[in-house]
Amino acid sequence: MEIRLLGPVEARAGGELIDLGPRKQRLALAILALSVNRPITVDQLVDLTWINDPPRTARHAVHVWVSRLRARLLESSRGSLQIITRGATYALSADPMNIDAFQFRALVDEARLEPIWMIRAATLRRALALWHGPPLADVAAPLDKLCQGLDEARMAAAEEWLDAELRLGRHRAVIDQLVELTAQHPDRQHLAALHMLALYRDGRACDALRTYRQVRRRLVEEFGLDPYVELQELESAILRADSCLDLHEPALSPPTRPRPAHLQAVKDQPARPPPRPATLQHLMTG
Repeated sequence: MEIRLLGPVEARAGGELIDLGPRKQRLALAILALSVNRPITVDQLVDLTWINDPPRTARHAVHVWVSRLRARLLESSRGSLQIITRGATYALSADPMNIDAFQFRALVDEARLEPIWMIRAATLRRALALWHGPPLADVAAPLDKLCQGLDEARMAAAEEWLDAELRLGRHRAVIDQLVELTAQHPDRQHLAALHMLALYRDGRACDALRTYRQVRRRLVEEFGLDPYVELQELESAILRADSCLDLHEPALSPPTRPRPAHLQAVKDQPARPPPRPATLQHLMTG
């Protein structure tokens, strides 16, 4: 039995899709799943299900949804996944590894501890492959607070994967993804640095410098800020064609041959680990 939140909200048993009912009922399951094994009050479910002015029947509706979900999940999972009532709270009792958002988090944590770049890249690919669209795609608005932590975690993992691929000299394999992601997220400066590096390695130094100018212009015009030192140093290195500059990025020149495993150890772990998927406690405290 598995629950999917990284895309449309789904539950599957033996590979078969379970009918979870209408949108708000599926949203209620998603909220319970994001805080698996932790109690959630009825009032919290109401607040997170209705953005503004819940109806007078909201609490009754929540009870009805939970009752229906409990019956469907209990039947389909044969007791391995169930909704438990404790006083005025509900809790989804399940192994977190049966929920894709927690599988994703575990794989990203595993990758961050992996000292060998090839294994790190492969583990991050597995984590990102769990995504099938925007989180809670069919039940929550894209900017809903339930989704923001998941969206940021996905982008952070994508940046780490792209970084690992570049360290392995695979710039041509990921350049299309970098073009797409930087177009979607023009304000992410580390992503822009990876894009510039891939372009330079592909023999497109002018495009790499053009990317820098676009990012700098956006930062100055919209925020009154200069680019991070990371970007400024990368621009200078490209201008000088300096492959020896000690950046926190891969060298400008790609590896010419695989490194021995003991030399692939990560010298510096990322300063900010990828955010964990949102739990209800994070959501209610902001």
